[in-house]
Amino acid sequence: MDRHQLLNISAGVLVVMLLTYLLIAHTPLRRTLPGYPSRETRQAAIENYQKIDSLEKVIDLWAFQVANIQRIATGREPLPIDSMRLAQAGTEPDEAERAAWAASDSLLRAQVEQIDAGQLAAPAPPPLEALRDLKFYRPLRGTLKEGFSRTGSHPYLDLSAPSGTQANAILDGRIVSAEWNEVEGCTLKIQHEGDLTSFYRHADRLLKSVGEQVKAGTPVAVVGETGELSQALIQLELRYKNQPIDPALYIAF
Repeated sequence: MDRHQLLNISAGVLVVMLLTYLLIAHTPLRRTLPGYPSRETRQAAIENYQKIDSLEKVIDLWAFQVANIQRIATGREPLPIDSMRLAQAGTEPDEAERAAWAASDSLLRAQVEQIDAGQLAAPAPPPLEALRDLKFYRPLRGTLKEGFSRTGSHPYLDLSAPSGTQANAILDGRIVSAEWNEVEGCTLKIQHEGDLTSFYRHADRLLKSVGEQVKAGTPVAVVGETGELSQALIQLELRYKNQPIDPALYIAF
């Protein structure tokens, strides 16, 4: 075989290889190649990239807000919106974005100030696992005048009802305290199982004495206006391991 024939064969092989490449690269046959991404795979990759980009922006926003909360809590001025770069490419936010961020920052600062002042309630905690299976009895038929405050300023419920309405034990227990004072009026304390205690304050009179055992639903006090109150109600406090907890998490009013 002479040199001319070898050149012809080489040229033919190159042409076949080129045609094969063009056929595979520019037709649906390319999808049959091992490892070649399908249309669905490419679309999923694009969507994942968009989600990651959105999450990065959310994380940047949270970091910016946390930094401002820390500065406000320590008496410093919040960071200006220009200090945060929303676009990593270096583009500046437009006027609409500046206005939106300024409004968001003002709202955030107002919320922080409310929390510091104890005016904004914290999210309600879930019911305690140890108390989930207990069957609580409704203490009285009345109106929930004021709820439990998780800031510690009002660690009980104000239950309003007409004078003379009977208040009932919420669980089985034993009377461990029955007394009167000028601030809280007639007050009853019941010890229940599992380090749980209940208090009934500002009653007109008490129906049980220290040492008596009571069942859930048993009348234990009468609604009145004793102590430093000018309206008929019972203050119900519930403590678990001597820590106030919200009775409304366990009792339907």
